[in-house]
Amino acid sequence: MVFGVDMSTWVSDIAVERFEDVETQAVGPDPATALVFCSRSEEAYVLGPRTRGRYFAGVDAHRLRVRLRPGMARAVLGVGVRELVDRVVPLRELWGVPVGDPSSLRTALAARLASLDPRHDALVASAARLVPSVGVAGAASRLNVSERHLRTLFTAAVGLPPKRYAKVDRVRRAVATGGAGGWTRVAAELGYYDQSHLNAEFRATMGVAPGAFAAGRYPASTPCQRGLAK
Repeated sequence: MVFGVDMSTWVSDIAVERFEDVETQAVGPDPATALVFCSRSEEAYVLGPRTRGRYFAGVDAHRLRVRLRPGMARAVLGVGVRELVDRVVPLRELWGVPVGDPSSLRTALAARLASLDPRHDALVASAARLVPSVGVAGAASRLNVSERHLRTLFTAAVGLPPKRYAKVDRVRRAVATGGAGGWTRVAAELGYYDQSHLNAEFRATMGVAPGAFAAGRYPASTPCQRGLAK
């Protein structure tokens, strides 16, 4: 709870992340939207859903990252999330007020959440939990809506169609494992048909095969955008 506001309905996690001055750092995809403040910038930004991995020249920095629950970003930010996919946008452009430090970000977010109805986009939030495991048809059935209606609501609120969301989230989880226990095991645990299926989706998203990624053999890096590791 921050400033008297329970953020758990809207926020999946709040973390302080440390980046080091190394040759290359890797960031996996993430279908969720996040609010961040980096020590190398002078204002807070919105990181939209990230559909591909990114590799950037390492920087010595830290950042506060507030990861919004998929399905809740539209209500929190006041814009359709499709506009934010693979983008970095200053938060002031969406909320109309400057947010210049971590404390101000927490305060502005708490004030924003205090004015929102937690039932806003609740159906989409439920679908985001269901789609990765039961698919679009299964989620629609459990939520008593048509598949077409669910796709429309989901895409507007999350920024990605549900099938694309599930694919990006699965690669995100694969990246997070680091291949622990072997990629065949990871493929089975995450619901891929087989390791070849994992390899294909991983390479398409991260630009390298899983084994090369785990070994640190990354593609060419780019400068870190606004210090945000986007």
